[in-house]
Amino acid sequence: MKHTLAALTLAAAVWTANAAPKPAAAPGDWLITDVTVIPADTDEVLAHRDVLIRDGRIAAVAERGQARAPRGAQRIDGQGKYLIPGLVDAHVHIATEGAPRDSKNPAIAGLDLGSEHAYDRRVMLSFLKAGVTGAANMGGGVRSDEDLLWLRDEIAAGRMIGPRLYVAKRINGPRAEILVPRPDNVPASKPEAPTTAADGIAAVRAAKARGYDFIKPYQFLNRETYRAVVEESRRLGLPTSGHLPELGCGGCADRAYAFEHPLDNIAHAEELGRFGRESNLAPRDIDALVDQVVRSKQGVTPTLITLKQIVYMYVQHEVPPTPPGWDALVDPITRLDWAPAGNNYLSAKFRNQPGADTFSAGNDFSRLLTRELWKRGVPLTVGTDAALPSLAFGISVHQEMLELREIGLTPLEVLRAASINAHRLFDRDGGNGAVRVGQRADLVLLDADPLADIRNVGRIHGVFARGRWLPASDIDAMIEALAPSDRELSERLRSALDAKGQSGTPGKR
Repeated sequence: MKHTLAALTLAAAVWTANAAPKPAAAPGDWLITDVTVIPADTDEVLAHRDVLIRDGRIAAVAERGQARAPRGAQRIDGQGKYLIPGLVDAHVHIATEGAPRDSKNPAIAGLDLGSEHAYDRRVMLSFLKAGVTGAANMGGGVRSDEDLLWLRDEIAAGRMIGPRLYVAKRINGPRAEILVPRPDNVPASKPEAPTTAADGIAAVRAAKARGYDFIKPYQFLNRETYRAVVEESRRLGLPTSGHLPELGCGGCADRAYAFEHPLDNIAHAEELGRFGRESNLAPRDIDALVDQVVRSKQGVTPTLITLKQIVYMYVQHEVPPTPPGWDALVDPITRLDWAPAGNNYLSAKFRNQPGADTFSAGNDFSRLLTRELWKRGVPLTVGTDAALPSLAFGISVHQEMLELREIGLTPLEVLRAASINAHRLFDRDGGNGAVRVGQRADLVLLDADPLADIRNVGRIHGVFARGRWLPASDIDAMIEALAPSDRELSERLRSALDAKGQSGTPGKR
């Protein structure tokens, strides 16, 4: 693969087929003049401010003309523009160059994408193009996790441009024990699939030692193992964001038990919907569930756009369109997953599963539930479950923000959910992400007021990622420079499919 990346204002870098990536330049000094600042941690709106960025942090937020910029600081005209915290996707499954190794499609399993990381760079740039400067990956296979841990550290060291990554270790038990809890059917416990508290604790400790950022407990942990994973995570200072335990079997937790041993954050409003089905999703369950969430002091990532798109596929028998201009940014491997042959949500098996006809009711329940959670002050975060079919990396955050706006949150509350609340969940020692002195410079400069219309978060003038200024035009140029490698990958996938006799091309999901 051959590709060159356009020069950045402060971070010039060139990658070729024969050269390893050069480290990006260190963050410089920047002064944004006469900008409207929306800190997002309070209801304040600060007009006519000068904001100084030094060494990757906000050094000053001062009245216009009052900030003392060091000699050589570069200036950005902020007149008529709005500075907000960088956005965070609190629930995403990031594709990496390791994706083919974990693919269930034999046509692409083991496909070598080379050593230049063009694929990874393109995915990372998709986030930044949407103003997403942070992303919490919610767990995958061991090999894909290793890729993400490496990628996280490359970005942190300035050797790659991308959002701040938080990588979860998913800990789950064997499904067989949950569904058929007989002694002769339970696999031997091991930290990779624990069925005992001791192995659950060992799994958390191993994740801590490997450097994972948080733990994702999954629903097929039995009650004692679930409790052990949650409590050991808390003891070691690892946040938990995941699924509620399964109900209705001998080894399962009941609803009260799950709330007595709470996660820091519940990964879907749909998870709470599952806990409301005892009364067939009756409205009275909403109040009961909200009471339990409030008492247990958990946050929730509703992922409303996720369930909405699943319902669309169930009803329309096709993948919803991606927002205008973003379809071309979906990478070829993800396109292949979205195509009917690889898309579980378009399969007969999915459509014919028990309870499929309640998907629409479940979607309505999740929206009503999320509205009540918001009214009761439960911390909400913005998550998308990308790259679920139709949900592209980056822009899907805007889609979820619009869903939260539609159920009643104010634009400022939506911004807070998409930034401050996520930082408080995943990055307790790194600040709250607000536009305040001392906070890290992960910021978005907008050409229009997001408080007047939340859709204006799409009017991006540029992004600060770890203190580096990336004008929107430069991000677009870097993405365009990667187009040849993208086309080459598409051709390789097409050839692999033809060789395996599979129909279809790497197209839309």
